[in-house]
Amino acid sequence: MFLLKKIAAALLSPLPLSILAVLLGLIMLICTKRARSGKVLILFGITTLTLFSLPPISNALLVSLENQYPAYLSHPAESSHAIKHIVVLGGGHTSDPTVPVTSQINTTTLTRLTEGVRLYKMTSGSRLILSGGHLFDDKSEAETMQTVALLMGVEEHAITLDKASLDTKDQAFNIKTLIAGDDFILVTSASHMPRSMALFHKQGMSPIAAPTNHAVLQADRLSPGDFFPNAHALRNSEKMIHEYLGIAWAKLRGQI
Repeated sequence: MFLLKKIAAALLSPLPLSILAVLLGLIMLICTKRARSGKVLILFGITTLTLFSLPPISNALLVSLENQYPAYLSHPAESSHAIKHIVVLGGGHTSDPTVPVTSQINTTTLTRLTEGVRLYKMTSGSRLILSGGHLFDDKSEAETMQTVALLMGVEEHAITLDKASLDTKDQAFNIKTLIAGDDFILVTSASHMPRSMALFHKQGMSPIAAPTNHAVLQADRLSPGDFFPNAHALRNSEKMIHEYLGIAWAKLRGQI
């Protein structure tokens, strides 16, 4: 089921979906008598790819997720509870001993981990919980994150690892046993935060959201290049679609 979910999510991303539509359209146009349907598919593929590659459109769609939780810039003055844990959700890694460990975790994971360490250092007495398992890799993501966290100055005794989780649903379930009802901050990408919070709430937890890795910033200004399709905008659209598909899947499965 896990692999099926990953394959379906990949196929429904704008680029694969658009290419598939164009290829099917060409086949229908050349090899069958359904030329009209083939032209419609080709037009659909090109239009979809173009729209999702335009920065104004991709940013507007992604910001609907990223702005649901404010950044955790400092502890609220009225806070009366001690934060015991900083939970960081991994976002991808590849073990490769031929490159530095900082290159073995992707930029999403590195950004999340950096934010987690920042919050750990400003929260006296807290611990880092690094979460991420392994499926196609011999080493868990949590272990790779730990190595980088040690380089950032976090002491090993202040780190707890969740090496068994394959997805966010698993992370919510497994982390519940690690926090033992304590207050904790949840660190993940801003676009991933709504789904993560929903999954953690379903497990009876009330994490404090600390979104990071924002792709759309308020200070961004439109430039002439923003009106031309580009790969960065397409990637933002892929993030948005991935998250909404994940939310829909979790609702269908009764996970949120």
